[in-house]
Formats: sequence, structure tokens, C-alpha cells
Amino acid sequence: MLTYPEHREWPSTEREWAQRIEQVGQQRLVGPDGKDREAAPKAAPAPRFISRREWRAAAPTQTDTVNFWPEWGGIVLHYAGGGKEMREEHSPGRTPAPLDDCYYQVRLIQHRHMHPSPITGGERYWDIAYNYLICHHGYTFVGRGLASQPGANGSRYANERYYAICGLIGSGDPKPTDVMLRETKAVMEWVRRYDQAGARVEGRHVKGHKDVDRDPPTQCPGSLYPYIGNGYFD
Repeated sequence: MLTYPEHREWPSTEREWAQRIEQVGQQRLVGPDGKDREAAPKAAPAPRFISRREWRAAAPTQTDTVNFWPEWGGIVLHYAGGGKEMREEHSPGRTPAPLDDCYYQVRLIQHRHMHPSPITGGERYWDIAYNYLICHHGYTFVGRGLASQPGANGSRYANERYYAICGLIGSGDPKPTDVMLRETKAVMEWVRRYDQAGARVEGRHVKGHKDVDRDPPTQCPGSLYPYIGNGYFD
């Protein structure tokens, strides 16, 4: 439950409303009178967000909301990696979370991004590298969120122009579930509506990671890629 401050004005722009929804996630938003409040107008349906507070994200070391122009690019879709990445459990509120759990998985991804192993190496990011991460249960974990430059797209050019959305699925998993695909599409519609992703691009503006990052070659986003080709996310 989040208590809304008594003397704070409610956000007024559509983007501010959208960012407020991401901050609230699955929590109740309660006003100073103890009554439930709406995070945004009911006319603006939202994905099933799990806020950073809910998945207990570490604080970023910095952010970049200036050098990001997704209207000139769009959206890049990722998967979580090789092997089996789908987690059996989805258990908010359990402390500690089971290892086979989506909440634990997202926290682990953030830790690996911010603190790469000295043995295996890897780029050090200022936060989890994705804007959003979607599990096969049909929920969206807020990463860097709306209007923030990602770090996962493989180059400065791609990071400055494309949202990075990650499906929590791997090359060894079954096909993506219907609820995962619907939630992914809902998140893509979200960034189109509230940050004009792909608005100035002719043709398809949803790409796979392997379309924008070919050095070294990658198979990402794996089994999600055919849904780009068949126009599901258009």
C-alpha cells in the first residue's frame, strides 16, 4: 500500500500519469483520507506492472532521460538467455523468494548487470539494462521504465533510439505463453502511447536484438522472434 502525500498535486500530463502507474504497480494507492485512489484515469488501461519497489530493485547509480529519442527508433525485443529461464513460481511477498521465482530472477538479472563477475566479465551497467521484463505468468517488472534510455541493445545508437523489452524466457524453454505475448504487446502499446516509440519510423519499428546487434551474432530473442515477423506486435 502506498499513501499519497496530502499536499502534493496529482500529476497532470499523460506521461506523468503513466509513470505514476509504473511506480504503483500492484500496490493500493491510498489518499490521506484513507480511501483508495486511482493512479491514472480508467480510460488509460495499463499492463500488469510490478513496480521497482515491489520487486525490491536496487537503486540505480545514475539515469539518462535526456539522450533518448524512441520516436526515431522503436522497440527491441530480448529474451533472458540460453537454457531454461522460465520460473515456476511467481510469489510476491515471500522473503526470501524461492530461487525458482520470477521476483528472484529479476533481482538476479539486475545484480549481474550492475556487478558483473570478474571471471566471466561483461559490461557494468548503472541499473538493470532493460526498460521492462515480462514473465510467462503475464506480469511486467518495471526496469528502467518509461522515458529512460536502456543499456541492453548492444550499441549507443540503438540504446538512444529503442526501448529494451525482455521476455523472461530462454532458448531451452517451451514457446511463450499466450498471457506473456499479450502482456508484451500491451507494454509495446504503452510505450507507443506515452513516449511515441517508433512514431517517426516508416514500416516496422519492433525489432529483435539480433537485428540491431550483430557483433557478436546472437539468437536473441529466440522463440519470441517469429512473433515480430508475423506482425503480432505491430
